[in-house]
Amino acid sequence: MQVLLDIWNVIFNQVITKPQLLLAIIVAIGYALLKRPFVNVLSGAIKTMVGVMILQVGSGQLTNTFRPILLALSTRFGITGTIIDPYTGFPAALESLGDNQSWVGYVILIALGVNILLVAVTKMRGLFLTGHIMFQQSCVATALIAYNLGLPMLPTILIAGALVGLYWAIGSNALIGPTNKVTNNAGFTIGHQQMLMDWIASKFSHKFGDPEKDDCEKVELPGWFSILQDNIVAMAIIMFLFILVIMLALGKAAVDEMAAGTNWILYILLTGVSFAVYITIILTGVRLFVAELASSFKGISEKLLKNAVIGVDCPAIMPFSPNAWMIGFLFTTLGELIAIGVLILMKSPVLIIAGFVPLFFDGGPIGVYANKHGGFKAVAFFCTLTGLVQVFGSALVVPMSGMVGGWMGNFDWATIWPAITVVLRFIGHLFGLPVPPYGA
Repeated sequence: MQVLLDIWNVIFNQVITKPQLLLAIIVAIGYALLKRPFVNVLSGAIKTMVGVMILQVGSGQLTNTFRPILLALSTRFGITGTIIDPYTGFPAALESLGDNQSWVGYVILIALGVNILLVAVTKMRGLFLTGHIMFQQSCVATALIAYNLGLPMLPTILIAGALVGLYWAIGSNALIGPTNKVTNNAGFTIGHQQMLMDWIASKFSHKFGDPEKDDCEKVELPGWFSILQDNIVAMAIIMFLFILVIMLALGKAAVDEMAAGTNWILYILLTGVSFAVYITIILTGVRLFVAELASSFKGISEKLLKNAVIGVDCPAIMPFSPNAWMIGFLFTTLGELIAIGVLILMKSPVLIIAGFVPLFFDGGPIGVYANKHGGFKAVAFFCTLTGLVQVFGSALVVPMSGMVGGWMGNFDWATIWPAITVVLRFIGHLFGLPVPPYGA
């Protein structure tokens, strides 16, 4: 019996929650169902694993480099509050759950089962398989429901699992068409944390311009500005200037402390250039595993789950429109800064501190979808709106989250999940459940 439990723990804790292993297994199954030679099955699985791990290295370094800079900016201006970033929201949710953290595992399995069932018996085709995101979302959803309804384990995990599974299925399914348009029918969809705004941008961006004439990828720059036509050079220069502005706001003393002995000007230069390095790493990993997923998943969609489309991490679409991704990131940052300024001026009881992940990994993909359907103006509008909503929506939901110091902050967690929480609290009041007061 213990052996079976050990095997189960390995499968759940070390396979399902690790996207490099989960996607490698899916690729291997897909190729096997297509009756490819064993060497193709093995090489496809290895390339997928390596590609996802390369992406993780780039994403991790990117986040680790820029998160301290944003936190230093908040400290410099005396802003204390809730950091909106999955890597602060997730630990805050675990802390909120306390001794009930094991509930999260059951929620993931129920949610995945709901997603698979919907693909099998309905016209929905999106199968959300972004492992680390699945874990984060299941954890925060479980914590929200446990805090607001105060129910025992079984009803809590059933409600959380059903809601998360529906969210995965509907969100990833809604992005199949838009993602095919962006990727020229690469055969995957996106399973992430800003799926609602991805869909909105895809649906309404055409009202802002002609995607052919205003395409961010086709901007012709005059004279020496043409150097910015090279994506790597453009990213390095833009991020150098971006970091320079932040560092000037921090002051030389703070920069010297962060630079740890490196000349402050060189530190700013190297930090800006490192952004281009990490983006290049991400793009390399994406290109490696997306090709394998697109080829192999046909086996699963033809043999096991008819017409299923796999939902993967959002950087998978970055290579198709890198300029739009960068522009989306910058306008989302602008939107968040405006919203944070408004909260400060209004003396809001809840202050929000910007986190890097919602800025880059929401603004980027939303920018890509907006650009494909409406061009530059659409990117500017929808990404600025994204930043505003991330901050204002998070400020509204934090007092009813039961979490201290952190919140997810991505677009869906500033819109869909606050709305779900309000509905659950209303139902809880109707049935006399111990719903905590707002802001308790």
